[in-house]
Amino acid sequence: MLPLKLLFRDWRGGELALIATALVLAVTCVTAIAHFTDRLSRAMEQQSLTFLAAERVLRSSQPVDDSWLEEARKRGLQQAEAVTFASMVAAGDQFQFAAVKAVSDGYPLLGTLEMRSAAGAPSRHVQQGPPPGEAWVEPRLLPLLELQLGDNLELGDTSLKVTGLLDREPDRSTSLFDMGARLLVHVDDLPAAGVIQPGSRVQYRYLFAGDDRALEQYLKWLQPQLTEHQRVIDLHEGQPRVASALDRAERFLFLAASLAVLLASVAVGLAARRYGLRHTAYVAVMKSLGAGRSKVLAIYLGQLTALTLMATILGLLLGSVIQSQAVNLMADFFPVEPPPSRGSPLLVGLATGFACALGFALPPLFRLARTDPMQTLRRDWSNPDRREWLGLVLGPTSMLLLIWWLSGSLAITAALFAGMALLVGGSALVNQLLVRGRLSSLGGAWRIALGSLQRRAAFNTLLIAAFGTGLLAMLALVFARTALIDEWRMQLPEQAPNHFLFNIAPHEVTPLQTILADKDLTSTEFYPMVRGRLTAINGIPAKEYKQDQRNGEPNALRRELNLSWTDNLAPDNRILDGEWWDKTDKGVSVEVELAARLNLALGDMLRFSIGGLEVEAPVASFRSLDWNSMRPNFYMIFAPGTLEGFPATYITSFYLPPEQKLLVNDLVRNFPSVSVIELDKIIERIRDTIAQVSLAIESVMVLMLVAGVLVLIAGVRASIAERLQEAAIIRTLGGRRRLLLQSLMLEFGLLGVAAGLLAAAGAEATLAVLSQRVFELPFVFHPTLWLVGPLAGALLVGTAGTLACRSSVSQPPLQVLRELA
Repeated sequence: MLPLKLLFRDWRGGELALIATALVLAVTCVTAIAHFTDRLSRAMEQQSLTFLAAERVLRSSQPVDDSWLEEARKRGLQQAEAVTFASMVAAGDQFQFAAVKAVSDGYPLLGTLEMRSAAGAPSRHVQQGPPPGEAWVEPRLLPLLELQLGDNLELGDTSLKVTGLLDREPDRSTSLFDMGARLLVHVDDLPAAGVIQPGSRVQYRYLFAGDDRALEQYLKWLQPQLTEHQRVIDLHEGQPRVASALDRAERFLFLAASLAVLLASVAVGLAARRYGLRHTAYVAVMKSLGAGRSKVLAIYLGQLTALTLMATILGLLLGSVIQSQAVNLMADFFPVEPPPSRGSPLLVGLATGFACALGFALPPLFRLARTDPMQTLRRDWSNPDRREWLGLVLGPTSMLLLIWWLSGSLAITAALFAGMALLVGGSALVNQLLVRGRLSSLGGAWRIALGSLQRRAAFNTLLIAAFGTGLLAMLALVFARTALIDEWRMQLPEQAPNHFLFNIAPHEVTPLQTILADKDLTSTEFYPMVRGRLTAINGIPAKEYKQDQRNGEPNALRRELNLSWTDNLAPDNRILDGEWWDKTDKGVSVEVELAARLNLALGDMLRFSIGGLEVEAPVASFRSLDWNSMRPNFYMIFAPGTLEGFPATYITSFYLPPEQKLLVNDLVRNFPSVSVIELDKIIERIRDTIAQVSLAIESVMVLMLVAGVLVLIAGVRASIAERLQEAAIIRTLGGRRRLLLQSLMLEFGLLGVAAGLLAAAGAEATLAVLSQRVFELPFVFHPTLWLVGPLAGALLVGTAGTLACRSSVSQPPLQVLRELA
């Protein structure tokens, strides 16, 4: 019971308040962020699955065996069906090409349809498609067929009543089956329509949702039975752009939680060190009275265990309450209601509390157990024992292991380790440069500040590293967040092309260019396009050529490719190796990732079969290109003149504002052979999801920055308690309070500048690793970082240090000296 008695005695005396506060703060921050990120990431994933209208989709070109669906029902899975194809629809004498989707009851399993029952009515969310005998159409289909709501249209041999206007589907895709305006019908109407015949191009989509374990077991049972014409689609394959944004957001949220752990551990280490130094005299007396090292260590380990347990429990409770209130306050901003919190964040908080205590509070206690009994005759609070540097190994190691477990990413852990190593290695060098100042030519405040820095040269290295770690965490988080969100928004600029035109005959190019120019619409270049198959590489037939399958699709040797030629290199294309057509007049330029899969080199001879005729061309260059640019892109681009003898159609893309949407009807009416792919609603959904992901990141940013500032204040407070004695002596000798405050501002300001410079260097190194290895973004040098780092360090550290030490400067010198005596 002795450790508990001493714990309560020290608590009443205020000795343990700081380390308890630091532990509570650490666990609270990490628990709140872990709860928040867990619920938020699950909510975002749930929302994003609405892009599939299900959790998993089985896609097939033929109806599947009924036994597959029966097995899903036996396993308790929800299911629905969607059949998509292109077909002509009619109303009287009007005919129109439409993208037909026939859905079963229960569609969509996730998300909602948005429809209107009247032209002027507001859009409403519904959980079910049209009943048999009825049809919902996209609004622009009505003028094309000269229809009104309530009229009938003909689909094959059946007549359907138009009862609704379809504004949005959760799983609208960009496939060839979705060319034209959407017509949504019930799947039971398809047999009577008779529009699906043998050889028809139809896509069958079977939607599944339910318990995660049951779903995974079902898919494991199903996978061996699938043919090459069937595949299971998840979010990553069905909507890769959204999945990429969510993956990066999840990594960022894990990074935020990891940095919260790092910040909290710094505060705990500084508070524990102060606690150990203040108890040096107590332990010296205990040892003078016969207490051994093991006895002292057992007492303080018992205190630490009890304190850690109490602080961790309180932090878990506070963190859970904070995240619950944060979710309630932000409920209107979430795409869906976040799922209930799970128990895993509590485990994270518990592990954080004990990792912080063992990694950062334990080394000072071991040092305390080695206290010399002669400390009863002298006081030495400032300089650490040399063996205390062992804490620089145990503490960071425990934190890095915790961060590795928390983030699940070795790259994140390595990035933080690189930043920390740079900080610790540079702290000693910067500190030595900082304290080698000449005192005689400076004013009183400067002399006191530099004198204090020189007397605490060894400990200031620890302080610079500690403050720098906090600043590094905040700077890395801010700039990583900015890079992520800006990069997402750059992928989809406001006027990115949202409509594609293809199957354009050569004689239709000029009229279309004129129409787009008259409407002030900017289009990309009109690219000629022919279909061809790569049949041989350097004389080796494609059937015998081994393709690198590590990166999967596209399998360029087993399918036809879209081939094009042009003089102009597209803005989102870049030549990485070889020469463009301004330096050579023959050959083919190959997309670099496809070239890597095919193991191509410059000069390799490629043979293509186009309409039964063969063409050979050497590889002239390798290009990188941006598939997210919403522009026509090609794996293979030939030099002008190489393919001009082959019949070609043209393709282009352009941005169409919503107020000019009816132009699509004019294009379809005037150019019936031209196919239109409308991406505007898909882009709108993607932008909505990216906005929601950005909001989630910004929400965690607020929590993270508040935690960083609070932890920084706690660290400063822990490091300046021993200044009481110095302030009392200076004031006794006639020093003014204003002089002491100025010296404190200068001292901590200089420490902040030094920490900020090192934090900027560490953050730059950290961002370099995170950008390329975690977020898969190109690294960009951040000159602003080197300006913000020192300024933020001087402001935060200087202000926090001065405010935290203000009471000690204001305390009457006589009272301080009496306490010291």
